[in-house]
Amino acid sequence: MKKNDKAARNARLSLVGGNVPAAAETVEGYRSSLEHLTDELERLELRLRLQLVLEDKTFPGNGLPALPFLEGHLPTFPEGEAEVSPETDAGHFSQELARLTRRIAQKVEASHQSGIKLPLPRLSQQLKLKPLEEDILIACLAPELDRRFEAMYAYLQDDLTSRSPTVDILLRLFTSTEEERAAARLIFDKASPLMRVLMDTAGEWKDSRIPLLAKPLKLENWTVNHLLGFQMLDERLLEAAELCFPHLEPQPAAASLLAGTAEDIVRFVRYYSTKETIPHHLFYCCGPDGAEAVNAIKAACISLERPLLMVNTDSLPILDGDYTQLLGLLGRHTLLDDTVLCLVGFDSLTAEGEGDRSRRRIKPLLEMLCSCAPLAFIVGESSWSQQLPDREMNFIQIDLTPPNEQHRLTMWEHYSRDYTLLPQIDLTEFTDKFRFTPGQIRAALRNGENLAVWKGSGAAESLDGSPAPIGEKELYESCYLQSGRSLQALATKVKPFYSWDMLVLPTDQTDQLREICRQMKHRALVYGRWGFDKRLSLGKGMNVMFAGPPGVGKTMAAEVIAGELSLELYKIDVSQIVSKYIGETEKNLSRIFKEAETSNAILFFDEADALFGKRTEVKDAHDRYANVETSYLLQKMEEYTGIVILATNLSQNLDEAFLRRLHARVEFPFPEKPQREAIWRGMFPKDAPLDANLDYAFMADKLNLAGGSIKNIALNAAFFAAHEGSPIGMRHIMLAAKREYIKQGKTFLKTDYDPYDKLMEV
Repeated sequence: MKKNDKAARNARLSLVGGNVPAAAETVEGYRSSLEHLTDELERLELRLRLQLVLEDKTFPGNGLPALPFLEGHLPTFPEGEAEVSPETDAGHFSQELARLTRRIAQKVEASHQSGIKLPLPRLSQQLKLKPLEEDILIACLAPELDRRFEAMYAYLQDDLTSRSPTVDILLRLFTSTEEERAAARLIFDKASPLMRVLMDTAGEWKDSRIPLLAKPLKLENWTVNHLLGFQMLDERLLEAAELCFPHLEPQPAAASLLAGTAEDIVRFVRYYSTKETIPHHLFYCCGPDGAEAVNAIKAACISLERPLLMVNTDSLPILDGDYTQLLGLLGRHTLLDDTVLCLVGFDSLTAEGEGDRSRRRIKPLLEMLCSCAPLAFIVGESSWSQQLPDREMNFIQIDLTPPNEQHRLTMWEHYSRDYTLLPQIDLTEFTDKFRFTPGQIRAALRNGENLAVWKGSGAAESLDGSPAPIGEKELYESCYLQSGRSLQALATKVKPFYSWDMLVLPTDQTDQLREICRQMKHRALVYGRWGFDKRLSLGKGMNVMFAGPPGVGKTMAAEVIAGELSLELYKIDVSQIVSKYIGETEKNLSRIFKEAETSNAILFFDEADALFGKRTEVKDAHDRYANVETSYLLQKMEEYTGIVILATNLSQNLDEAFLRRLHARVEFPFPEKPQREAIWRGMFPKDAPLDANLDYAFMADKLNLAGGSIKNIALNAAFFAAHEGSPIGMRHIMLAAKREYIKQGKTFLKTDYDPYDKLMEV
């Protein structure tokens, strides 16, 4: 057959559903995507068989296998007729094709009216696909569902090895004129939605040496699953994302501080759903408890009956190529699966501030959200302001403030119902000491039970499946595990050892220390139930200065306070905080205060005058930034709600701004003779062997030293006695005292220590 004749016949037999009058009939909609696709594949086979007729390839005896769902549709011919007219065959297939096209359209509409969402029509609507692109999509889907279509394509292409549809065969199937054929080439451009979103464009498709008409097409595996009605995560996203279905999962009853936030989100989204133009919504949830924010988002998804795509931005690759590709995959999931997108760990993308690298990451992310995510959430800890692309998008920042004392107590009481706590545990005490988020409270109780079972306190009870009882010690240990890990990189954790009876100070100083403890113990009452927190925006913590010469008990007093309050004590290493690089000192300070906040840890800055010295006159850039560091530290001290202790040997060197912000100032005097004797008597452990003739009055009178030096002498004397195998006596004390004086550069004259000076000569 001549080419012009074939083109004319193609035009004459153009497949338009309206060519055949439609009989009025009532049809039921498709119940599943598979039912719909089965009819679409039947329609595709009719097109293929029609194409075989038009290309003079379907005559009796050609051996072409029939596909099962066309049984009864093939034409019958009078008995004895040797040859079948191609015109008769083509007319039959055209009529059947028009009938089936009309029937599919009616059933799709019926499904839509009954609320059944078929993937193919919805995908076509979201991507704005033309009918020709839908036909191409079905043609590429066919060999994925039935491999016998591969034989059809190979036969039509006169190449048994070409078993996938090429651009050429698709244009021959679905276009009628050369003009249509030329215009349809744009469908296969890499920027078209069909190729960019749905097709696998690896392999031969990237080879520029292969003509476009000869290139085979293949759907991505995700596209096939989507068309079949499966909501599955693309395998390339498995390391960074998780697909959740909160509205289909059983929800246990739970208290949530953010239940009202979830209701606000739903109300906001539903309000705009009534508008003709529905903008995209981006919510930025900012606060310390990302887990609780996610719970609120899941609660909103339950009400909206939407799946949730959780993405951990920490797991997204750094390389721009992979990063951009994964953003495209996330956008495809969100748009075509009608999924709510939630990005957690967002601070990892903004950690570099306003640098070029950060902008290169955030800009394509926002472009994807604007184009593909009707409803998206970003969860981060720090505030974030970003210029959104010039598109219609609602941006709402939700500030998730840390729960106050009353809310924390409510959470402790609620979540502890699932555990067995020993009667002596006072949840109010834990509420005040640990400024935990709901997620941290749940983790503390769970780990507390683990510790109880592991240490044996609850092992017997747990064997029958009942909860193991959690003791106060286990719960404290579990709470400390929730915080302080990062703090240890910049500070030394000090385990409180000393008690009140070991601390020798004048009565006034001891009373001051006890007042500090009492104030911290009654914080929940005064700030919470009495409402004083509403009168103070800053300065709710305790900033205390311990001033005095070395060895007078400043560190010991800090340990006593930590032990009394059952709080962790961190001694700040100033050398690791101060950095010569601009801005690094502030970052270190921020990390310290942020990590200490959750556990209400005591921050002990020893030799604070080195870090908290007076601000200097600005003579150069270094002076300016040194003053910035000092001001930043003042700000963090005011914001901190725990105890900050500044220990200094020279209080006169401290900046006046620090002194104004102090809540208490405790002067540690050099011990007088009565205090020194008390220190000597309390220095030796009860198990240490002591000579009965130890002269405490003489030691207190003649050895005019501070407590730190007395401790050194007592310890060295013990080693002298241990070497000799005798009790600790005055000779050992005097030998150790001589060594201590020499170490400090002081004069040690034997004649000043009569009558014990002769003991050192033996």
